[in-house]
Amino acid sequence: MQYTTRQQDDDNRELISTRTGASYPFARLEEYSEDGGSLEVWHPDQDKVRIRSGSRIFERFSGFLPFEAPDPALSLGEGHTPLLSGGSLLNDYTGSRGLLLKNETQNPTWSFKDRGTLASIWMSREMNEQMVATISTGNMGHSVAAYAGRANMRALIFVPGFTPREKIMPIALHGGDIIRVEAPDYAAMKKQILEMAGRLGLRIVSGNGPLRIEGYKLTAFELYEQMQGNIPDYIAVPVSACGHIRGIFKGFRELHQAGYIDRLPTMVVVQAANNAPLAKPLENGKYQVEPFTHVDTLAEAITTGNPMGGAEIMEKAARYGWLGATVSEEQILEAQNMLARAGFFVEPASATSLYAVKKLIGAGQINPDARVVAMLTGSGLKDFDVFRHHSIQVSDYPLEQLEKSLWQNHLQKQ
Repeated sequence: MQYTTRQQDDDNRELISTRTGASYPFARLEEYSEDGGSLEVWHPDQDKVRIRSGSRIFERFSGFLPFEAPDPALSLGEGHTPLLSGGSLLNDYTGSRGLLLKNETQNPTWSFKDRGTLASIWMSREMNEQMVATISTGNMGHSVAAYAGRANMRALIFVPGFTPREKIMPIALHGGDIIRVEAPDYAAMKKQILEMAGRLGLRIVSGNGPLRIEGYKLTAFELYEQMQGNIPDYIAVPVSACGHIRGIFKGFRELHQAGYIDRLPTMVVVQAANNAPLAKPLENGKYQVEPFTHVDTLAEAITTGNPMGGAEIMEKAARYGWLGATVSEEQILEAQNMLARAGFFVEPASATSLYAVKKLIGAGQINPDARVVAMLTGSGLKDFDVFRHHSIQVSDYPLEQLEKSLWQNHLQKQ
């Protein structure tokens, strides 16, 4: 069965290529231009948009969103995640005096993906579609399955063979149809599946799709409110498919265009050193994607070795002076442990943002007094396998020796 989109001849919304400016229909199923360039939503009179009243972020910033009638009932309570000071432990660790943590692990399915998924569901509803589909290493599949359940839609989830069981199980419990694909390269798998969308008449949503970007913009708007009209100097984002960093920056660009802010934050592209097609060249002052194959990293949530939207990110990095930072496997574990000690249980990919801040401050590329936001993108509950790389100490005592042992081995150490 094929699922078709509703055509709107009088629709003034459109998708444009971020590289060539070519225009495409808003209802387009394919997420990229013919030459592989990223697409983004464009709608007129962006400079005239105003922030409105409302109890929810998507109500207050509805003028910045392209949907005709976004249904609040499809929300699972995403957003409104805390922006917190790094605290003394993490400030000392990174050398920062202005570290802030945006804790996206508190979204409904424990990752930032929920913001983009809500936007994708709104689009599917507007287009009268009955099924949503995505390609995911786990987090986005979990999110899409949950929101599809909320909307009473079917969800088709493509996952690579290395996806952890703890990421697959929630997808199944939410009712998603899981298609596990054995492929030697995740980026190649994603590209091939996305190319099927038009032929199947199926909207297959990736992490860099233009509609997901509209959901990720809400993070920028939330930061703007939480910082009382100010903006960060730097935002460190773990990057895989490129959609998250692209969406956050698009949000700030639109705030700037509408006259609410007078400058833009500097984005930091963060990747594991074992898979750094964008961050590695940026560290070396280059602006060309350097593809990685046969990726092996603990940061499984950021394993796209040759992202389809990578060229656009490199162009933005060159234009706006973005930074790049790679993080080794040992440094990922170290940062994950430090975050846990400070109260934040995050998956390995999330921990890369903290170490990136430490690395860039140590190298003199970020001033210690700068306001730096490290994005914590996914919960540690997403990846239990990483525990085998951490040493965990447990003290065992029989009840009759408990008081004496506590005093000798624990309390006297205070």
